[in-house]
Formats: sequence, structure tokens, C-alpha cells
Amino acid sequence: MRRAEFVRGAAAALGTLTLSGTLKAQPFRRLLVRAEQEGEEALWRVIREQFVLNPDSTYLNFGGLGAMPLPVIRSYEEWSRAEERSPGAGYDEKNWNEVKVKTARILGKSCRAEDLAFISTATEGINMILNGLPLKKGDEVITSSHEHISLKAALLNLRKRSGVVYRTFDPDLKSGPGNVDRIAALVNSRTRLIFLSHLTCTYGQVFPVKDIAALARAKGLWFALDGAQAAASIPFDLEETGADFYTASCHKWMMAPKRTGFLYVRKDMLDILQPLTVGAGSAERTDMAAGEIVPKPNAGRFEYGTQNEALFFALGTAVDFIEDIGLDRVQAYGRGLAEAFYAGLRDIPGAESVSPEEAAYRSPMISFRISGRDYQDVIRRMGEARIRVRPVNENGLNCIRVSFYINNAVSDVEKILNVLKKSA
Repeated sequence: MRRAEFVRGAAAALGTLTLSGTLKAQPFRRLLVRAEQEGEEALWRVIREQFVLNPDSTYLNFGGLGAMPLPVIRSYEEWSRAEERSPGAGYDEKNWNEVKVKTARILGKSCRAEDLAFISTATEGINMILNGLPLKKGDEVITSSHEHISLKAALLNLRKRSGVVYRTFDPDLKSGPGNVDRIAALVNSRTRLIFLSHLTCTYGQVFPVKDIAALARAKGLWFALDGAQAAASIPFDLEETGADFYTASCHKWMMAPKRTGFLYVRKDMLDILQPLTVGAGSAERTDMAAGEIVPKPNAGRFEYGTQNEALFFALGTAVDFIEDIGLDRVQAYGRGLAEAFYAGLRDIPGAESVSPEEAAYRSPMISFRISGRDYQDVIRRMGEARIRVRPVNENGLNCIRVSFYINNAVSDVEKILNVLKKSA
């Protein structure tokens, strides 16, 4: 779709870039190989050096907003420059689809690229799902009381606009399977959809999504997941979650540019979920005289209009970055630091983790309180120590969340635990 001269112009402008936006020289990969020969400590030091985060601060909020590593920053800058060198309508479909194939790999061995649409954020995806389904006045949606504002606001808007009702359950933090029971207790003849987080933004709780999907199928309900916190941070296969619809932002744990995200639509749901916005790129064919529009036969029907290709080509570089390190290694590292912090809380007087008691349902995000201390005072103490955390004030939960990822070191765990000991 992008003119051939764009590709030639981009190649001439960049020289060192392949069509996927990956640096041919692959300096990061070479750095990794050398570092691995020196040992794990050298390996993770090289990885941390790829971030331009303030070296005087400790960043523990990838769950809020991730940071792009240097290869991704360079990719985005170089592709942006190439596009301005030879502007053109449309987009390079071959390269676009290559990035989808890469993204699908991060989402599990069963995920198909053709089931993904590239969108701006999970917020957009949530609205596309809620407003694209044939929900009518009086229909009910089940969700949790720990959802992000993106889903809560969209549900409130849907209720105001269409009269669709939502019902909520408080997550069971002691028993993962207990959440299935709590959802089942809310199902009635008016229920049409279960929509919740794969991994909650509040306590970092992983829901038993496969069991919830089985419940939804048994009751004839649609099942949708907000995966903003799950994509790349925890092991899962998107297809095996059983979700009919799945959406996520890529600017958190996937370390891609802001305004990159995806919408997954299970193949047999394509004709159920209706696109709300269409344009160039959405349809196989349009015929005004015949009054006909034939949507694309895959999730590409949910894409439309002029795209900022540089954003998504840099997403491809972000996937390369993760795969160079190893997705399993990335996930295990963040989770290991989080578990060390979780264990360390036990030695702090008055400290209480509010994340799930069962390790299987925890994640790289841990939330906590300190008895007798206002959580905002503790956050201020964190700020004085130049530690970036995230207040959890949704639904009056009033606690603190920390996110551990590949930008962190064991010393960061020790640092925050020492500050908390002084704050207790």
C-alpha cells in the first residue's frame, strides 16, 4: 500500500534498518552475547544500561508506564525521520504484518497474527469491545471492583448511553478459584458479558482466566480481558485463555512507544463484534453505487485511516529486544525481584502485603500497606528517597504498588525495604 519509492527512500535514509525496523548491526544482541560470557550480573547490567531512566532514581512503576530501551527509541526516531523524508498515504502492509507476527509470538504459540488489530491503547480496545457488541438496555456485564479507570469509565458511559447494567464482585485474594465462584454467583438470565482484567492494576492479581472462560462458555456468555498489565509480564498463551476478545497497551511491559496497542478478536467472533469506526484499510472492497462494504476477513477490519507506522515498527523492535533477552527470562527476572520484595515485607513491623496469598496468582506487581501509617505519607517518604511507586486509591483501597522489571536490580529491592523499615 505504501509506494515503492517510500521503501527505497527509507532504505536510503536509514541504511542500517531492515524493513522491520530492526538495526542490522544488532549491537544490543552482540552486547548480550559478550555479557553472557561474563555471567548473569554482567548480563543484567548491560540490559539496565539500555534504559535512559534517571540514574539517581529507582523506577518501580512499569505497571503504570513502561520505559523504551535505547534500541526502541532509536528505531522510532529513525523510522519517523524516514517517513518525513518521503511522506505517503497508507502504510507498508508487508512490514505492518511482519510486526503483527512478532507481536503474536509474544502472546503465545497459539496466537495468530491475523486475529490481531493494531490500535492506540487498551482504552480504545475496551471501548471497541463494549460498544461493538450487540448489547442493549437491561443487558448485564460482570466485572470486578478492582478494574482500571479505562474499563470503569467505559462501562459507566455505556450505562448512561444504552442502559446496559454492570455488576461487580470483590476479588478473592485467598483463593484464586474462589473468583470463579464469585462471578458465577452474579450470572443470571440478563448476563451477556464477563469483562475484567487478566492481571489487576490494583493488587497485581492474576485471575484464573481459563476457568472463567469455561464458565462463560457453559453459560453462553462472551468473555473479554483487559490485558494491559499481562502482555509480556506474565507467562500465558492468549488463545488458551479462552477469551473471545483481548486488548492491551504495548507501552507498559512490552516497552513499545506510547499509543501502541492491540485488539484480539477470536475468529468466530469477527461477525459478532462490529467495527464502530471504519476507513481506509478497514475493508476489502467498498462500492458506493451498490451500497456495499466488504470488511477485511480478519481483525484488520478494526484498523482504519492514516497510521503512524513508526510507532508500530518500533513495537517490532521492542519485541526483538524482549526476544533477544528471552521472554521466559524477562518474566522470571521481574517475578523473582517481586517475590524477594514480598518476602522482605515480613521483616518490616506493620507491613502487610495485600497481593494474593497464593504465589500462583501473584505477578511482578506487589501492593502493600503499613499499619498505622497513612499510605500517602509512606509514598512521600518514597519520593524523598527518589523511589517511584504507584498509589492505589481506586475504590478506597489506599495502598502502595511496586512493579519490578528488567530495569531493576536486587539493590532496588534492598533499597525500598530499607526505606520502609525506617518508615515503619
